[in-house]
Amino acid sequence: MPMQPIHRLACLAQRPDGAAEWACPGCGRYLVNYPDKQVVLAAGAPDIVHVSGPGYPADRTDVLTVTDFDEQFLQTHAIAW
Repeated sequence: MPMQPIHRLACLAQRPDGAAEWACPGCGRYLVNYPDKQVVLAAGAPDIVHVSGPGYPADRTDVLTVTDFDEQFLQTHAIAW
């Protein structure tokens, strides 16, 4: 089963009512997280997995790299990457 694309949401603002505003720079998803619920104001791309990120734009220093050994292992075991 192929892996779904992942977009990182970025926190835009902390609101006085305790909510946080989050947006996706990749597809336009926009939501407000309250302590007890989440309100999605713009859905964004339907087939994307969204995860919380540290800032806007997303900080990409934590991205893992695929080594030659990793690629060879994936190809040997018929895993698409």
